[in-house]
Amino acid sequence: METLSFHYHLSICFDAPVHDHHFTLRCFPGSDERQRIDRLQITIYPNEFFSDSFDSFGNRCIVGRAGQPHTHFSADVTGDAVTGLSDRVPEGNPWREHLFRQQTQLTWPDEELVSFADSLPTYSNPLDTARAVMEAIGKKITYTSGVTNVDTTAAEAFLLGKGVCQDYSHIMLSVLRHKKIMARYVVGMLMGEGLSHAWVEVKDGSGWYGFDPTNQLLVTDQHIKISHGRDYRDCRINQGHFYGLGKQTQEVSVLVRRKEAVTA
Repeated sequence: METLSFHYHLSICFDAPVHDHHFTLRCFPGSDERQRIDRLQITIYPNEFFSDSFDSFGNRCIVGRAGQPHTHFSADVTGDAVTGLSDRVPEGNPWREHLFRQQTQLTWPDEELVSFADSLPTYSNPLDTARAVMEAIGKKITYTSGVTNVDTTAAEAFLLGKGVCQDYSHIMLSVLRHKKIMARYVVGMLMGEGLSHAWVEVKDGSGWYGFDPTNQLLVTDQHIKISHGRDYRDCRINQGHFYGLGKQTQEVSVLVRRKEAVTA
Protein backbone atom coordinates (compact mmCIF):
# COMPACT_ATOMS: atom_id res chain seq x y z
CA MET A 1 0.00 0.00 0.00
CA GLU A 2 1.22 3.49 -0.89
CA THR A 3 0.10 7.06 -0.25
CA LEU A 4 0.81 9.13 -3.34
CA SER A 5 0.44 12.87 -3.90
CA PHE A 6 -0.55 13.85 -7.42
CA HIS A 7 -0.89 16.98 -9.54
CA TYR A 8 -2.55 16.82 -12.95
CA HIS A 9 -2.25 19.99 -15.03
CA LEU A 10 -4.05 20.71 -18.32
CA SER A 11 -3.43 23.96 -20.18
CA ILE A 12 -4.92 25.11 -23.48
CA CYS A 13 -3.74 28.30 -25.18
CA PHE A 14 -5.65 29.92 -28.05
CA ASP A 15 -3.91 32.29 -30.50
CA ALA A 16 -7.11 34.37 -30.72
CA PRO A 17 -10.02 34.82 -28.29
CA VAL A 18 -12.71 32.12 -28.23
CA HIS A 19 -16.06 32.16 -26.47
CA ASP A 20 -19.00 29.96 -25.57
CA HIS A 21 -16.52 27.21 -24.72
CA HIS A 22 -18.32 24.02 -23.63
CA PHE A 23 -16.08 21.34 -22.14
CA THR A 24 -16.07 17.90 -20.54
CA LEU A 25 -13.02 16.96 -18.49
CA ARG A 26 -11.96 13.49 -17.32
CA CYS A 27 -8.83 14.00 -15.22
CA PHE A 28 -10.18 13.29 -11.75
CA PRO A 29 -9.36 9.98 -10.06
CA GLY A 30 -12.14 8.46 -7.99
CA SER A 31 -12.22 6.11 -5.03
CA ASP A 32 -12.92 2.40 -5.41
CA GLU A 33 -11.82 -0.85 -3.78
CA ARG A 34 -8.27 -0.48 -5.09
CA GLN A 35 -7.64 3.18 -4.29
CA ARG A 36 -8.95 5.93 -2.01
CA ILE A 37 -8.70 9.57 -3.06
CA ASP A 38 -8.25 12.15 -0.31
CA ARG A 39 -7.91 15.95 -0.28
CA LEU A 40 -9.05 16.26 -3.92
CA GLN A 41 -8.91 19.85 -5.14
CA ILE A 42 -10.01 21.02 -8.58
CA THR A 43 -9.23 24.44 -10.04
CA ILE A 44 -10.61 25.41 -13.44
CA TYR A 45 -10.04 28.68 -15.30
CA PRO A 46 -12.21 30.35 -16.50
CA ASN A 47 -14.65 28.94 -13.94
CA GLU A 48 -17.88 30.63 -14.95
CA PHE A 49 -19.89 27.43 -14.65
CA PHE A 50 -19.12 23.77 -14.10
CA SER A 51 -20.69 20.81 -12.36
CA ASP A 52 -19.89 17.21 -11.42
CA SER A 53 -21.22 14.46 -13.63
CA PHE A 54 -20.57 10.87 -14.71
CA ASP A 55 -20.21 9.49 -18.20
CA SER A 56 -21.85 6.31 -19.51
CA PHE A 57 -18.99 4.16 -18.16
CA GLY A 58 -19.28 5.55 -14.65
CA ASN A 59 -16.21 7.77 -14.89
CA ARG A 60 -16.33 11.00 -12.96
CA CYS A 61 -16.19 14.08 -15.16
CA ILE A 62 -16.66 17.84 -15.01
CA VAL A 63 -19.05 19.47 -17.46
CA GLY A 64 -18.85 23.23 -17.85
CA ARG A 65 -19.06 26.36 -19.94
CA ALA A 66 -16.85 29.43 -20.27
CA GLY A 67 -19.00 31.97 -22.12
CA GLN A 68 -16.79 35.05 -22.06
CA PRO A 69 -13.92 35.54 -24.53
CA HIS A 70 -10.67 33.97 -23.35
CA THR A 71 -7.30 32.92 -24.75
CA HIS A 72 -6.35 30.49 -22.00
CA PHE A 73 -8.09 27.53 -20.35
CA SER A 74 -6.63 25.39 -17.59
CA ALA A 75 -7.50 22.68 -15.10
CA ASP A 76 -5.42 21.66 -12.09
CA VAL A 77 -6.24 18.57 -10.04
CA THR A 78 -4.35 17.78 -6.86
CA GLY A 79 -4.83 15.30 -4.03
CA ASP A 80 -3.61 12.16 -2.35
CA ALA A 81 -4.25 8.58 -3.44
CA VAL A 82 -3.99 5.64 -1.07
CA THR A 83 -3.33 2.78 -3.47
CA GLY A 84 -2.98 -1.00 -3.24
CA LEU A 85 -6.09 -1.47 -1.10
CA SER A 86 -7.06 -4.40 -3.33
CA ASP A 87 -5.64 -6.23 -6.35
CA ARG A 88 -8.80 -5.67 -8.38
CA VAL A 89 -11.64 -3.29 -9.18
CA PRO A 90 -15.18 -4.67 -8.71
CA GLU A 91 -17.23 -5.49 -11.77
CA GLY A 92 -19.45 -2.37 -11.79
CA ASN A 93 -22.46 -2.46 -14.13
CA PRO A 94 -22.77 -5.95 -15.71
CA TRP A 95 -25.14 -4.79 -18.46
CA ARG A 96 -22.36 -2.61 -19.95
CA GLU A 97 -19.69 -5.26 -19.85
CA HIS A 98 -20.52 -6.86 -23.19
CA LEU A 99 -19.07 -3.68 -24.75
CA PHE A 100 -15.62 -4.71 -23.59
CA ARG A 101 -15.80 -7.91 -25.64
CA GLN A 102 -16.26 -5.97 -28.88
CA GLN A 103 -13.52 -4.58 -31.08
CA THR A 104 -13.59 -0.87 -31.86
CA GLN A 105 -12.25 1.19 -34.74
CA LEU A 106 -8.98 1.62 -32.84
CA THR A 107 -8.58 -2.04 -31.80
CA TRP A 108 -9.88 -3.89 -34.86
CA PRO A 109 -7.18 -6.41 -35.91
CA ASP A 110 -5.90 -6.94 -39.43
CA GLU A 111 -4.66 -10.30 -40.73
CA GLU A 112 -1.19 -9.84 -39.26
CA LEU A 113 -2.51 -9.02 -35.80
CA VAL A 114 -4.97 -11.92 -35.95
CA SER A 115 -2.11 -14.25 -36.87
CA PHE A 116 -0.11 -12.95 -33.92
CA ALA A 117 -3.05 -13.43 -31.57
CA ASP A 118 -3.66 -16.98 -32.80
CA SER A 119 0.00 -17.85 -32.21
CA LEU A 120 -0.31 -17.10 -28.49
CA PRO A 121 -1.67 -19.55 -25.91
CA THR A 122 -5.17 -19.26 -24.51
CA TYR A 123 -5.49 -20.54 -20.95
CA SER A 124 -8.61 -21.37 -18.96
CA ASN A 125 -7.80 -18.48 -16.64
CA PRO A 126 -8.11 -15.12 -18.48
CA LEU A 127 -5.40 -13.60 -16.28
CA ASP A 128 -2.88 -16.23 -17.38
CA THR A 129 -3.74 -15.50 -21.00
CA ALA A 130 -3.44 -11.76 -20.39
CA ARG A 131 0.02 -12.19 -18.87
CA ALA A 132 1.18 -14.24 -21.87
CA VAL A 133 -0.21 -11.64 -24.28
CA MET A 134 1.44 -8.80 -22.36
CA GLU A 135 4.83 -10.52 -22.43
CA ALA A 136 4.56 -11.29 -26.13
CA ILE A 137 3.69 -7.67 -26.97
CA GLY A 138 6.71 -6.52 -25.00
CA LYS A 139 8.93 -8.56 -27.32
CA LYS A 140 7.29 -7.21 -30.49
CA ILE A 141 6.88 -3.49 -29.74
CA THR A 142 9.56 -0.92 -28.94
CA TYR A 143 8.57 2.15 -26.93
CA THR A 144 9.07 5.12 -29.27
CA SER A 145 7.41 8.51 -28.97
CA GLY A 146 6.48 10.67 -31.93
CA VAL A 147 5.75 7.87 -34.43
CA THR A 148 2.04 7.42 -33.63
CA ASN A 149 -0.82 9.71 -32.64
CA VAL A 150 -4.20 9.46 -30.92
CA ASP A 151 -5.82 8.12 -34.10
CA THR A 152 -3.29 5.34 -34.71
CA THR A 153 -4.96 1.94 -34.64
CA ALA A 154 -3.68 -1.21 -32.98
CA ALA A 155 -3.00 -2.77 -36.39
CA GLU A 156 -1.01 0.26 -37.56
CA ALA A 157 1.09 0.38 -34.40
CA PHE A 158 1.70 -3.38 -34.56
CA LEU A 159 2.89 -3.06 -38.17
CA LEU A 160 5.27 -0.27 -37.14
CA GLY A 161 6.53 -2.27 -34.19
CA LYS A 162 6.73 1.01 -32.27
CA GLY A 163 4.51 3.19 -30.16
CA VAL A 164 3.64 4.59 -26.75
CA CYS A 165 1.43 3.40 -23.90
CA GLN A 166 -1.78 4.03 -25.85
CA ASP A 167 -0.54 1.75 -28.65
CA TYR A 168 0.64 -1.02 -26.31
CA SER A 169 -2.79 -0.96 -24.67
CA HIS A 170 -4.77 -0.97 -27.93
CA ILE A 171 -2.74 -3.91 -29.24
CA MET A 172 -3.32 -5.86 -26.03
CA LEU A 173 -7.05 -5.09 -26.15
CA SER A 174 -7.20 -6.22 -29.78
CA VAL A 175 -5.54 -9.56 -29.02
CA LEU A 176 -7.57 -10.27 -25.87
CA ARG A 177 -10.87 -9.42 -27.51
CA HIS A 178 -9.95 -11.63 -30.46
CA LYS A 179 -9.56 -14.38 -27.86
CA LYS A 180 -13.05 -13.54 -26.46
CA ILE A 181 -11.61 -12.14 -23.23
CA MET A 182 -13.28 -9.09 -21.72
CA ALA A 183 -10.81 -6.20 -21.50
CA ARG A 184 -10.98 -2.43 -21.24
CA TYR A 185 -8.75 0.62 -21.75
CA VAL A 186 -7.63 2.61 -18.70
CA VAL A 187 -6.19 6.11 -18.34
CA GLY A 188 -4.38 7.08 -15.18
CA MET A 189 -1.23 8.40 -13.58
CA LEU A 190 2.01 6.64 -12.74
CA MET A 191 4.71 7.41 -10.20
CA GLY A 192 7.09 10.04 -11.52
CA GLU A 193 6.83 13.12 -13.67
CA GLY A 194 5.55 13.23 -17.22
CA LEU A 195 2.20 12.64 -18.93
CA SER A 196 -0.86 10.57 -18.21
CA HIS A 197 -0.48 6.81 -18.67
CA ALA A 198 -2.59 4.05 -20.26
CA TRP A 199 -2.98 0.40 -19.39
CA VAL A 200 -5.50 -2.47 -19.61
CA GLU A 201 -7.93 -4.08 -17.19
CA VAL A 202 -8.97 -7.71 -17.72
CA LYS A 203 -12.15 -9.26 -16.32
CA ASP A 204 -11.90 -12.43 -14.27
CA GLY A 205 -14.75 -13.56 -12.06
CA SER A 206 -16.31 -10.54 -10.37
CA GLY A 207 -13.38 -8.15 -10.75
CA TRP A 208 -11.06 -6.31 -13.11
CA TYR A 209 -7.30 -6.76 -12.84
CA GLY A 210 -4.80 -4.25 -14.21
CA PHE A 211 -1.98 -5.04 -16.67
CA ASP A 212 0.54 -2.43 -17.79
CA PRO A 213 1.91 -3.73 -21.12
CA THR A 214 4.18 -0.72 -21.64
CA ASN A 215 6.10 -1.52 -18.45
CA GLN A 216 5.50 -5.29 -18.58
CA LEU A 217 3.99 -5.55 -15.12
CA LEU A 218 0.77 -5.94 -13.20
CA VAL A 219 -0.72 -2.66 -12.03
CA THR A 220 0.99 -1.76 -8.77
CA ASP A 221 0.61 0.62 -5.86
CA GLN A 222 2.25 3.25 -8.07
CA HIS A 223 -0.68 3.43 -10.51
CA ILE A 224 -3.59 5.84 -9.96
CA LYS A 225 -6.63 5.14 -12.12
CA ILE A 226 -8.65 7.99 -13.64
CA SER A 227 -11.07 6.41 -16.13
CA HIS A 228 -11.85 3.39 -18.30
CA GLY A 229 -13.62 2.71 -21.58
CA ARG A 230 -13.53 0.65 -24.76
CA ASP A 231 -10.47 2.50 -26.09
CA TYR A 232 -8.69 5.86 -25.92
CA ARG A 233 -11.64 7.76 -27.36
CA ASP A 234 -13.89 6.88 -24.42
CA CYS A 235 -11.27 8.24 -22.00
CA ARG A 236 -10.29 11.53 -23.59
CA ILE A 237 -9.14 13.91 -20.91
CA ASN A 238 -10.64 16.96 -22.62
CA GLN A 239 -13.57 17.16 -25.02
CA GLY A 240 -15.65 20.12 -26.08
CA HIS A 241 -16.31 22.85 -28.59
CA PHE A 242 -16.04 26.62 -28.77
CA TYR A 243 -16.77 29.54 -31.06
CA GLY A 244 -13.95 31.60 -32.53
CA LEU A 245 -11.05 31.38 -34.95
CA GLY A 246 -8.36 30.68 -32.37
CA LYS A 247 -6.14 27.67 -32.94
CA GLN A 248 -5.39 25.74 -29.78
CA THR A 249 -2.22 24.32 -28.28
CA GLN A 250 -2.69 21.81 -25.46
CA GLU A 251 -0.17 20.83 -22.82
CA VAL A 252 -0.51 18.19 -20.10
CA SER A 253 1.82 17.50 -17.21
CA VAL A 254 1.53 14.94 -14.42
CA LEU A 255 3.49 14.70 -11.18
CA VAL A 256 3.06 11.74 -8.83
CA ARG A 257 5.30 11.16 -5.83
CA ARG A 258 5.23 9.39 -2.50
CA LYS A 259 3.74 11.48 0.24
CA GLU A 260 6.25 12.11 2.97
CA ALA A 261 5.18 10.87 6.38
CA VAL A 262 4.46 13.63 8.87
CA THR A 263 6.29 13.14 12.15
CA ALA A 264 5.60 14.89 15.44
